[in-house]
Amino acid sequence: MTDADRADSNKATVLRIVSEGVNQANLEVFREAVASSYVRHSQASTGMEEIQGAEAFLQFLRLNYSAFPDWQEEIEVILAEGDLVAYVTTGTGTHMGPMGGIPPTGRQVRIQNFIVHRFEEGKIAETWVGWDNLAALRQLGLFPPPAGASTS
Repeated sequence: MTDADRADSNKATVLRIVSEGVNQANLEVFREAVASSYVRHSQASTGMEEIQGAEAFLQFLRLNYSAFPDWQEEIEVILAEGDLVAYVTTGTGTHMGPMGGIPPTGRQVRIQNFIVHRFEEGKIAETWVGWDNLAALRQLGLFPPPAGASTS
């Protein structure tokens, strides 16, 4: 398989995980696409800056879908080269369940996500994710913190 063919195949996998996995909350799509030794890196995920293993990642997704059951993403830009696929999405969802220690607000967020996947043998082996946490907290009414709230 040429580098271009591999990049096209990896890009197709990303398009599928967004359309069928993310937007339909279908964890089986992720189970098929992610390597068992998968690692996810994200400074924006407090307490989960690095997730190791496919099962730990699936549990993370379950928690996210519990907090934002209507979560949807639209790919704005996608680039693929060799074993890397980088893309930007606009994600929207309503905060209906607990998110870490934050109780549901019932508010909707709209944020951009920046994602890079590294593939090995057709599966996602490693991911780097970033988004504007401050924008999300502001949209949820949590920043600046409500009067009397602890900032520690």
